[in-house]
Amino acid sequence: MDTVLLSSILTGIAVFSLLMFIFEPWLFPPQPKLDAVRASVLSRERYERLVVAERPWWERLLAPVASRIGSAMPALASQVNERDIVRAGFDPATLTPAEVYAAKLVLGLGILGIGFALTPLFGLALLLALPLAFVGYVFPTEYLGSLGRRRKAQLMRELPDFLALVRPLAESPGLERAMATVADELHAASDGDNLLARQVRSAIAAYGTGINFYAALADVAAAADLEELDELAAALGQARRTGKGVPDVLVEHERSLREGERNRLLGAASTVQPKLAAILAAIYLPVFILLIVVPLFLSTLGRI
Repeated sequence: MDTVLLSSILTGIAVFSLLMFIFEPWLFPPQPKLDAVRASVLSRERYERLVVAERPWWERLLAPVASRIGSAMPALASQVNERDIVRAGFDPATLTPAEVYAAKLVLGLGILGIGFALTPLFGLALLLALPLAFVGYVFPTEYLGSLGRRRKAQLMRELPDFLALVRPLAESPGLERAMATVADELHAASDGDNLLARQVRSAIAAYGTGINFYAALADVAAAADLEELDELAAALGQARRTGKGVPDVLVEHERSLREGERNRLLGAASTVQPKLAAILAAIYLPVFILLIVVPLFLSTLGRI
């Protein structure tokens, strides 16, 4: 009886969590993120409480457990590559590799525990929980990898247009000033959604502290695994040393990037027809066999 009661309670918690996951965006619409102006007029303790309150409920539930396990077992850091965290856009000092691996363990073991608790009610619960636990175990690292790939693709889309805007301004006010102006305007026009503008602004900020601008751009390229931006930074640095025109370098790289994007789109388009043929074959072939081949075979057998 006690086991049935416990299983019922855990089932209710699981159903409630699922419903909250589905309907939370409508029940609790996301609030705008806190900015530096709000932070400057608040005490640090109140600001941290507000920031924590704006995080999703599942993150507020998982992050404390993962952070405690990660701090108690720092050896877990060797199981996750810090570069994946950086490419996903997170600070490794805030989201450590140990915490990511701890989140993998918590998700995997938590799903297994729920499956074990539901076994008295549903005999196949533990069996179904095994693949779900594996999905939960691999989800954090796969999610980081997906974020990194999406950020890289977004940077690749934004880079040619950014160079086209910088090129007319590169001569008169200088390259650094032109990039800073374009990055600020794009950042304001997109409400902070332009990823490349944010990255260039960080490079400009590093340049303001005395770091070489091209080295700062190369660091941004390394963090995003964007070889095209790294090549651009190296070419601009070489052009500055040799006296080659900076607009010429920008034109060459913009043309190369647009040709590469065109070739990528053509390659993706060339794969559409085989995929459609495979889908049509998968749909119509079973129907053809059931409606035509099988009746013909049965009628042939009947005549024999």
